[in-house]
Amino acid sequence: MILLLLSILVFAVTLILIILRPKGINEAFLAMPGALLLLATGSLAWEDAGYIWQVVWNATLSLIGIMVLTAVMDGNGFFRWASLHIVRKFHERRLLLLTGLALFSCLVTTFFNNDGTILIMTPIVLEVTALLGMGKSARIAFLLSVGLIADTASGTLMVSNLTNILTADYFGMSFGDYARHMVFPGLAASAATVAVLLLVFGRTIRRDALNPKPRLPQFPVPRTAIVNPVVFRLSWVVFLLILIGYFGSETLDVPVSFIACGGALLLWAAGAATQSVRSADIVRRTPWLIVAFALAMNLIVYNMYVHGAVDWFPDLLQPLADRGLASSVFGAGTLFSLLAAVFNNLPAVLISSLSISSLNEIGVFPFASLIGMSVGAKLTPIGSLATMLWLAILRRDGVHIGWGQYMKYGFLLTLPVLLVTLGALWLQSLL
Repeated sequence: MILLLLSILVFAVTLILIILRPKGINEAFLAMPGALLLLATGSLAWEDAGYIWQVVWNATLSLIGIMVLTAVMDGNGFFRWASLHIVRKFHERRLLLLTGLALFSCLVTTFFNNDGTILIMTPIVLEVTALLGMGKSARIAFLLSVGLIADTASGTLMVSNLTNILTADYFGMSFGDYARHMVFPGLAASAATVAVLLLVFGRTIRRDALNPKPRLPQFPVPRTAIVNPVVFRLSWVVFLLILIGYFGSETLDVPVSFIACGGALLLWAAGAATQSVRSADIVRRTPWLIVAFALAMNLIVYNMYVHGAVDWFPDLLQPLADRGLASSVFGAGTLFSLLAAVFNNLPAVLISSLSISSLNEIGVFPFASLIGMSVGAKLTPIGSLATMLWLAILRRDGVHIGWGQYMKYGFLLTLPVLLVTLGALWLQSLL
């Protein structure tokens, strides 16, 4: 009983500290003391740390490789080049501008990852909306288009979200296996997100566009954003080779992290050789501490599992499995969404994976879990690290979205997207 109470207390205190982030301390330094305390007291064995490392190493190294790749491409102006094409073409047609930026954010999320989308696209949208003189409501609509789709579109490919790689590794899915099951629901989530954004904010954006504005700014020609054309062209080649490598990783028996890191190092070397990117900036922007954070947080969650603190969750899933496909998809998808929204999707993904593996038959549960970890996590501001990062960037730029305002938008925008995405998974599973 003492160890059970200790496991719950350590998790609760760690989660509260991560949410509050006192003095801006990195999440890794907030999670590591709890994990070390559990190991020091014998609540967890060191063998458990070895087991959790086997679970998280490929996912965390993949994330680092992808973030290095995006940092090099961003430093050379790749994403600003693409965004300027959209802004110059549609800045006088605001609904098309919202659609274009949302779809581009979807592409960045799908082929890179959700955290990269937040770091790259949020500053661009902040700048564009300020230059166009948008009011607060219209700005929030555009910013939500990035903040929302960074997670809702992140279930499409294995590399789109750290939780995807963790789930795929746990259940032994290859990149191709994952894509065959999740591309259709992922595309449905992206389309539903854009549709909901236009439906909810269309009138606000049209009304804001009618307000008198100073003379519209002249946005730069896209090619001026490119620092080095050679590295720009090489980015396309490296990106294509990485995609080919992902799909061939099962045949080659190579972890996806090796492919992501190899491509990133190649492009980084080219950027450093041509002085088109500063290596110090790449080092600063790469989340090296995510390795320590993922290991520590998963140790804390696994300790709860070992001592029975989450035994109740598999008991909720088995009756849903017994009632058939629709119950498994919609019922379990809702439960996984609530789990991610309350506990944050990174610790929730281990709880869900351990719980699913204890069922008589796993069926569609891993894929319903993936939808909950990506779409359902948007219900609350603590549901994903990407959301917390997005809110921090907004605060830094003077745009404040409180819990009450976020929760209103979270439920209004997320629930229909969640239902559409789960519906796509159900439809696909019927065929």
